[in-house]
Amino acid sequence: MEPRNGCATSEDLFWKLDALQSFIRDLHWPDHDFAKHLEQRLKLMACDMIESCITRTDQAFQQWLKKGTGFVSTDYVLPSEMCAMVNVILDAKNQSFKLCAVDGVDVNMVANSV
Repeated sequence: MEPRNGCATSEDLFWKLDALQSFIRDLHWPDHDFAKHLEQRLKLMACDMIESCITRTDQAFQQWLKKGTGFVSTDYVLPSEMCAMVNVILDAKNQSFKLCAVDGVDVNMVANSV
């Protein structure tokens, strides 16, 4: 399968985070407080993993910039790897809205403000 939004690894990560959250949600826990606690913990885990993905991708992107490969003369030709890295970061941002929000509020922002 050809990756649509960057690379297969990041797409696999986002798919698995979504599948795990869906699986836990579909168990319909009888204890509402416990269900909310699990949901928040999974959202925080997703935030941590997405943040790590973005950080590592940014570091790799910065390394490509330091190499200077692809920037010959006045042509702005970017290697496909750099384009994929930009796509991964943009996809991570979009996925974070879905994977890190509880009732429309980003749990990472709530956790950092407490």
